[in-house]
Amino acid sequence: MTKHLRILAPLLAAAAFAAGCGGSSSDTDSAASGSGYDYAAPAEKAAATTTPAAKQPAAAAATKTVVEISGSAFVPQSLDLKVGDTVTFVNKDEIAHTATADGTFDSKTLEQGASFSFTATKAGKLDYVCLFHPGMTGTLNVT
Repeated sequence: MTKHLRILAPLLAAAAFAAGCGGSSSDTDSAASGSGYDYAAPAEKAAATTTPAAKQPAAAAATKTVVEISGSAFVPQSLDLKVGDTVTFVNKDEIAHTATADGTFDSKTLEQGASFSFTATKAGKLDYVCLFHPGMTGTLNVT
């Protein structure tokens, strides 16, 4: 998200600067000089409302992570996630597998090339297993 702010902040500043740099003739300047109206104020107001928004921290974006099923193993075997993150299990093995966390998620049978996604909704440790191969285990640590 910080990368997006580094790109977005200069663009917003440039837009605010461009809005304040509109062309004006000497007729407009001389006519406005006695009116008490400050023509620079709208651009300054635009910059004032744009800049704080760009500096505010944005909500953390959810992360998408892949766990490959390969060589009759979950790779990586242990994974740290945050609530809202999504993990996708992709079977790259030649045989079928499952990714099953009792009471939380069950991919059902994943044939070669198939995938299953799970989005973490609460914090905790989730141990999962392949129902066809009980020695294949993995852990999701959700914070």
